Amino acid sequence: MNRLYGAINQWLRSRQNRLLSLFFLAALLLVGCENQMGTQRGVVSGTITDMNGHLIKDAVVTSHRSLFKAETDEKGAYSFTSLDVGSHRLKVERTGYYLASKTIELGYGLVQEGINFKLEPLEDMISFVISRRGTDNVVIDINCQEPMSVWLGWREMHSARVQTQPTQTLAQHQITLGGLFPGADYLFEVEGVTADGRRFISAQGSFKTVPRGDLAGAPDSVTNFKVGQSVAGPVLSWKYEGIDPVTGFRVYRGVNGGSMGLIQDESMLFAVEEQYLDENTVPGRLYSYAVQSVDLDGNVSSLSASLSIVPAGKISEDLVWEKSWSPISINGDIIVPAGRTIEIKPGVTVLFSSVDEAHTGYRPEICELIVEGTLLAAGNENESIRFISASALAGKSDWDGLRLVAGSDQNPSVLRHLVISGAEKGLTLYDGTYEVGNITTRFCQTGVALQGASGTALLDMTFEDCDYGFMAESTYNCSLENVTVQGGLVGLSLAGNSNFSLSRFDVRNVREVAVKVVDRSSPHLRNGVMQSQQTGLLVGSCSGDHQYLTVDAVNGIIVDGADVQTIRNCIIVNMRQPRTGNGIEDKTLGRSYLYDNIFGFLQATFNCDQLGAPIVNADPRFVGGTGEDYDYHLKADSPLTSASDSNGQPGAYGSGS
Repeated sequence: MNRLYGAINQWLRSRQNRLLSLFFLAALLLVGCENQMGTQRGVVSGTITDMNGHLIKDAVVTSHRSLFKAETDEKGAYSFTSLDVGSHRLKVERTGYYLASKTIELGYGLVQEGINFKLEPLEDMISFVISRRGTDNVVIDINCQEPMSVWLGWREMHSARVQTQPTQTLAQHQITLGGLFPGADYLFEVEGVTADGRRFISAQGSFKTVPRGDLAGAPDSVTNFKVGQSVAGPVLSWKYEGIDPVTGFRVYRGVNGGSMGLIQDESMLFAVEEQYLDENTVPGRLYSYAVQSVDLDGNVSSLSASLSIVPAGKISEDLVWEKSWSPISINGDIIVPAGRTIEIKPGVTVLFSSVDEAHTGYRPEICELIVEGTLLAAGNENESIRFISASALAGKSDWDGLRLVAGSDQNPSVLRHLVISGAEKGLTLYDGTYEVGNITTRFCQTGVALQGASGTALLDMTFEDCDYGFMAESTYNCSLENVTVQGGLVGLSLAGNSNFSLSRFDVRNVREVAVKVVDRSSPHLRNGVMQSQQTGLLVGSCSGDHQYLTVDAVNGIIVDGADVQTIRNCIIVNMRQPRTGNGIEDKTLGRSYLYDNIFGFLQATFNCDQLGAPIVNADPRFVGGTGEDYDYHLKADSPLTSASDSNGQPGAYGSGS
């Protein structure tokens, strides 16, 4: 019997070993298959800072297509060493900051460095409550969302600013201010710094010391104070959660940055009312509000934090928006009618709500800035003017954008050094007279659109992560010069225009078509780089003159029109997926395209006879590099240095650049 048990155990052990061997062999085969397939991945790295340039440690970076995550180190740096190729929506999260995100395109074996983020701090990282007020002192309780060392800067309304000493690094603090004047009004704000050096600042607060002879025990300030927009005007709302019973509330208002004045008191705003509609406002002006509570003995609380809003509607006067008002909150459409002017100073930030609470304009559901008169928005190199979404997690259509529809008899609008983001159409120019330059649009469905704005010349434009960077339709004698496009579906699109000139442009990392031209007459393209995952240049309709272009795409140039195109002195390559696609494909048989160098495709041309083509298609020998910063200049030993029809170099940096 023992020998029988021994034989059975030996057989089971032998069978178990065979199963383990088979399992190990299968694993080796799987690994071998994966290696044989040659799966390639990419590397991404960058730095995370706050809006003031301070490095942020322990921020978490994730991609919507990966289970991996990266955390920033002491120097604010992060990296992914192995991400799948293709589109990645990178998201950055850190306690105390709004979520930030960015879309990148990662190619095979690509190393993308410098994918950096700037995080905007949350507005409520530091909050405070006036816990006790006396005739010559006040006690302020401070709460931080994470441990900080804090200090308080304060001043009497008409005196110099004084600052307390920094506290220890804690989440909760109590600061006592002494030596104050009885019955005086004071302003203050709290600043804090975390142990790793990140800085935050609170909203501005205020208090009033108890006058001599007044009854002690002033009521608490109101909480949850908000200002919104309605059809009839700004709407204020708040909560009173204090222990002392109150008789009512006082509302203070300031206009265009001026001092606060009482506009409503406890005789009209009773204790049961926690809302106020201000119907006496002018659209386009800046209104600031604060609220006080008043107890049964007449004691008055400190003022709430001040909140501002620009009432929506059609302006009735010329306006100037100052930098000191920033950020300016827009909760409904602002309309500048014919004959009126709105001037926006350098450094102004305008925040557009994702909901039009006034329900006006071309699109009553979302906010717009509609200019039928004149818009003077001239930023400078040091201080741009920003028109951005107010959403913490911005989308590409949170607000409608800027619409300029001025007639010919209006003074010219000036738009320089603008940053526009989160809009369905960042900037739309209809017929009118404009001076436009140094415009950057980010994360919009369409960056800039021309709709019949004939004669308009646009300079120094940048489009980042917009579905369509630039569109021009039905224009006459317009031009676009010195343009950069990064990401999106289509870089530049021209349709139905006459005599449109596009020059000195650089379109990179586009998913579908870098440049699309379907014009009515005489488009003119010069000195451009077109890098796309699918098609570099798509040409249709009328005859066009397209020269000195560098195209890097799976399908270089597609000609889809009956008219003959001039495509000359171009360098057309396929560096992303070599030996696929066509260099030039013509939907009409038998045409020739001379003085073009075509390299790296399955077929150099398709449906072209290329009779008399004077050069041999060769490796152009670019300077090179990685990613979106790839340098398409020719090396000194390039075979193309004298290959153009004028014995110069072809491509984007050739003659005429």
